[in-house]
Amino acid sequence: MAPPSTRAALENLTLADADALDCGVCCLPLKPPIFQCGVGHALCEQCRGKLASARTCHVCRAPMADGYRRNHDLERLVESIRAPCPNAAYGRAARPVYYDGPRHLEDCLHAPCHCPEEACGFVGSTEMLLAHFAGEHEWPCTTGARAGESFSVDLEDGFNVVIVGDGARELLFLVMVSPVSLGRAVSAVCVCPRTDGGDEIFYGVELEFERLGGWYGERLKSFFNVECTNLSSGLPDPDHRFQFLLPNSVKPYEAETINIQACIYTQIQ
Repeated sequence: MAPPSTRAALENLTLADADALDCGVCCLPLKPPIFQCGVGHALCEQCRGKLASARTCHVCRAPMADGYRRNHDLERLVESIRAPCPNAAYGRAARPVYYDGPRHLEDCLHAPCHCPEEACGFVGSTEMLLAHFAGEHEWPCTTGARAGESFSVDLEDGFNVVIVGDGARELLFLVMVSPVSLGRAVSAVCVCPRTDGGDEIFYGVELEFERLGGWYGERLKSFFNVECTNLSSGLPDPDHRFQFLLPNSVKPYEAETINIQACIYTQIQ
């Protein structure tokens, strides 16, 4: 069993820099079952299986007539170590088990996202980002929308914030409106700390508007996919960001806002 001083040092590890308990062969975090030679050089179950025929330690070459043996004391120590998440400043102070650190960082919902405004530099959780958008930049915000249900939204030129609940959590969407020669180009992104696909959640936006002309009104509807981003590299390439067009007949240049119907979908694939 590790002495008190060593144990205290291990318990102060963080998920970002903790490598004192890595496997001596593959260098991945050790987790039960853990094996060792007679001297104490440890390795994980997978590497022990690969070295099952070895009769000397992979580090010190000490003879091992019976191969590597279980180290139950080290297993209990590893199970007891809770490493603080580096993202604690942006949300709840999670302390996952040491060896779950890499997986926790991949799945952590409190990883920081970035403000897309040039030269702003604000970083925070989606909750902090929402308050920043509304308080610092005074971007219009639409709340109370539900995933899969149509809702009304007033869009202004520039950034528009839309909060959508999907039952388990609230999702933060940025809808961008930019003037072009034929009207207003509209695009959207979902601001989310996870950008690697995660649970393979698919996001889509459906926009509907009414264009008036002559004696009849014309309702047009369009659907497009939405990229998930933490905005660490800024907004997606503007040359590939255009997703929807509001013609001038719907939103004249002199109009400050335009009211349209929207629906945001989330689907686990």
